[in-house]
Amino acid sequence: MSKFIIAGIVFMTVPFATFAQTTATTAVSTIDTTVVKSGLLPGDFFYFLDRWTEALNMAFTINSEKKARKHLEYAKERVAEMSDVLKNPNAKLEHIEKAKANFDERVAKAATLVKGEKDKGADVAHLARELDDELDDAHEAIREMLKDHEDESSNAEAEIRAKLATLSPTDPQFNGLTQALESITKEKNDTAEELDDLDIDLDDEQALFEEVMGKELSEIKRKEQNENRIRENAIRDMETPEIDMDGMDIDGDDMDDPEDIIKLKEVRE
Repeated sequence: MSKFIIAGIVFMTVPFATFAQTTATTAVSTIDTTVVKSGLLPGDFFYFLDRWTEALNMAFTINSEKKARKHLEYAKERVAEMSDVLKNPNAKLEHIEKAKANFDERVAKAATLVKGEKDKGADVAHLARELDDELDDAHEAIREMLKDHEDESSNAEAEIRAKLATLSPTDPQFNGLTQALESITKEKNDTAEELDDLDIDLDDEQALFEEVMGKELSEIKRKEQNENRIRENAIRDMETPEIDMDGMDIDGDDMDDPEDIIKLKEVRE
């Protein structure tokens, strides 16, 4: 959310509301597929105003489809905020709790709105597929973000342990490093738990999207996901050279050597 919007809130009252009401009916009907950038971050002084402008924008959006799209757009902004917060070396999971809660809330509201439109008889199957794809991307971004945070915590833990191994319990640094070790180990474990729970957190919403999509679109999506997974694994295998028993690159020039071919078969068997 742009800081200029927040400045507008401070200096504008009724005219702003009138403008918001006018533009709400002409909102863009598709979610921008480019990378969403964060504005103010959790912990910033005016962060609450950022959320307030979103609430005001939603209040002036009447169309359910547009509301659902905006919820997903704001949810993606929460992902960008969480990513920026965790780039700070001193950041902890607790610093992104509010952003993560708002992400979950907006995804749930988007799914409920789409399901409500289906129940009214509207054909929103393709909208559900579009939003479900957006959710998949956000889900994967959160997974990568948490995995990076877990790796950083693990590396910090290893460094502290190595340092402690060189100190005696009477060293002035020993107690402080011991406390730091406890803290970073907890952070690593909490992040691992958050990763384990990530899929569960979004199960209900994705189930709603799939229900709205219907059997045909759901099967098409699963087929595409399987094909993408196979393609990614194939690319990964191509990028990882196989090594024969002599330590030679089997993809190298000596591939035609009969002995290497025999050894390759033995390894694969």
